[in-house]
Amino acid sequence: MLNLAIIGCGAVVEDLHVPPILKLARAGALRVTALVDNNPGRAARLKREFPAAKVFAAPADAYADHPVQITLITSPPGLHLTHGLAAFAAGSHVFTEKPMVTTGADAERFTAAAAAAKRVLAVGLPRRFFPHVAEVASLITRGELGDSLTFTYREGGPYSWPVASEAAFRRETSGGGVLMDKGVHALDTLDQVFGVAEVICSEDDSLRGGVEANSRVELSYPQYNVRGVLQLSWDQPLNNGFWIRGSRGEVSLGLEDIGLYRLRVPGGEWREVRALVSWPSTTVEKNPAHETPDGYYDCIYLQWVGVVRSVLFGGSPVVDGLKATRVIQTIESAYQRAKPLNLPWLGPPERVALAAGHWRATV
Repeated sequence: MLNLAIIGCGAVVEDLHVPPILKLARAGALRVTALVDNNPGRAARLKREFPAAKVFAAPADAYADHPVQITLITSPPGLHLTHGLAAFAAGSHVFTEKPMVTTGADAERFTAAAAAAKRVLAVGLPRRFFPHVAEVASLITRGELGDSLTFTYREGGPYSWPVASEAAFRRETSGGGVLMDKGVHALDTLDQVFGVAEVICSEDDSLRGGVEANSRVELSYPQYNVRGVLQLSWDQPLNNGFWIRGSRGEVSLGLEDIGLYRLRVPGGEWREVRALVSWPSTTVEKNPAHETPDGYYDCIYLQWVGVVRSVLFGGSPVVDGLKATRVIQTIESAYQRAKPLNLPWLGPPERVALAAGHWRATV
């Protein structure tokens, strides 16, 4: 059984990680031995789920107290690198929530540190386990949609996550706004399907402070000669979904039913396809059972299974530091190119004022 330390005991642990950790604990794979948080109230809430765990104010105290094989990092993104380096120094493997870090340089340093320590670095991006995305990625690899590929990816709605602090809305702790939040998942999906991205242009609506609520990024993917648009929002419901169009067909993926996509050939009718891609669902067997996830929480559990298996048997987790680094580098490139979001209903004086107050003009 592997000892697990949790650094950061906020809502992300309670809502996303507690159920799979408890399931793995019942299976004899994990036991939570340390809860680390500088807020005693947050740690106390989580201790109700893991009564045998000890509570610490700092990671160093936890590692000095007993051996830890895996560290789950859910602290604010600006602290992920510091906490990850401390874990590696203590001999622990790391599973960090997204975004892995907030800059490309820190992403490269994090990944290099994992390699030097010969430890697993996994990143919480469970959409890699969406069966419909995995199956459509195979369609693209086989060239079944033809050439001249284009895509549209939209994801937006009012922000509703139960945050534990204001850290998500300060660039120095979060690294940005909606692009660093929803965008990490979306760009990881695009990376899974198309490979390495190049940013063509980027627009957002952030003024001083650099925490945007709306973002529009045009991207290209040279591996498949693909171009398209990513649109994200924290305050507006969008026509959410992922569309890919090619010379021989097109597909449509929703963001709710993770196993279903629609496919049609030019001039034909849409038909629904149920994806059946599966992943290992047990931890200790070298030839494990497999499971096709039905929903988002199944994907989080399967990601946890993959992390534990990587620690026990070697190999890389489904989302490792290298994949997460590519996403952070794409976001960083978009922020470096960011211009004011085009708002055509504004008059010329308002557009001038918007450009002057845009965060890239005031950094």
